[in-house]
Amino acid sequence: MVKAIIFDFFGVVGTRGLTQFRNDLIKGDEAKNKQIRKLKDLMNVGKLGYDEFIDGLAQISGASRETVLNYTEEYQPNSELLNYIRSNLKSKYKIGIISNSGADWVEKIIAGDKELFDDIVLSYQVGHVKPDAKIYELSAKNLGVKPSECLFTDDIRSYCQGAEKVGMKSIWYRDFKGFRAELEKMLPAAADN
Repeated sequence: MVKAIIFDFFGVVGTRGLTQFRNDLIKGDEAKNKQIRKLKDLMNVGKLGYDEFIDGLAQISGASRETVLNYTEEYQPNSELLNYIRSNLKSKYKIGIISNSGADWVEKIIAGDKELFDDIVLSYQVGHVKPDAKIYELSAKNLGVKPSECLFTDDIRSYCQGAEKVGMKSIWYRDFKGFRAELEKMLPAAADN
């Protein structure tokens, strides 16, 4: 039975790039998304420079150039995932983070949502990195559960496999929609064990 859900940070809880930019600033406006795809295609074939691309995103979204650069060059909290954790998972499961991180970026990026997490294991603090078994075992211990009672998600497949080697279930994270569908299929099945 799953008692804890553990998330990778960079690429899962913290994201960067157009996906988060669209989620936060475009909010499903298909006409604006079409304009962004066109800009991206022009940049990808060399007909538009990076600076012009950033200026175009600012114009389409109504955001400042600095705001656009924060999305494309710096990590932002994955608001869709954090909202899901808050509304659907936090009351039922212990929630953790395991991150290969060389500094306290994780806590700075999720400062306003840190209370969602019962434990945060950062590689530079514990001297182990994913996929080393010890980092997964430490997270489970800190959460007060067995590795077999954990579900781990990461955007790097080999890190999911590392979790599986210590007995955790895993989900390879590619996007929020896919993650949520897979998680909701796994949890009832896990609860039946």
